[in-house]
Amino acid sequence: MKAVAVQEFGGPEGLAVVDLPVPDPAGGQVLISTEAIGVGGVDMLIRNGSLAAYGFRPGHVLGGEIAGTVAAVGDGVDPAWLGQRVWAFTGIGGGYAEQAVAPAETLVPLPPALSPVDAVTLG
Repeated sequence: MKAVAVQEFGGPEGLAVVDLPVPDPAGGQVLISTEAIGVGGVDMLIRNGSLAAYGFRPGHVLGGEIAGTVAAVGDGVDPAWLGQRVWAFTGIGGGYAEQAVAPAETLVPLPPALSPVDAVTLG
């Protein structure tokens, strides 16, 4: 799958499209086919290197707030989530990708009238 990762700290020019394997959802997680990704302040701080002291390194895939469709569920997750449009919080990254995992406990179903782009602005 395609993802956007920090290749070098700095401005947006330090981001690059990379090929990564599709992640498997672990227990309590879901795999989401992303349709929209929020850009948050933490993403910018990681990208520019301000949070390197916390272990963030080049290669990190940014993106915590995502919206899309649940494509797979891990152990212990209700399979009724499959195919549902949701907003989710991945944690501290992984969302700038075609597919991302997120804890099932963060899922919020999207009403039909709410677009994924609008949903990620509400997180």
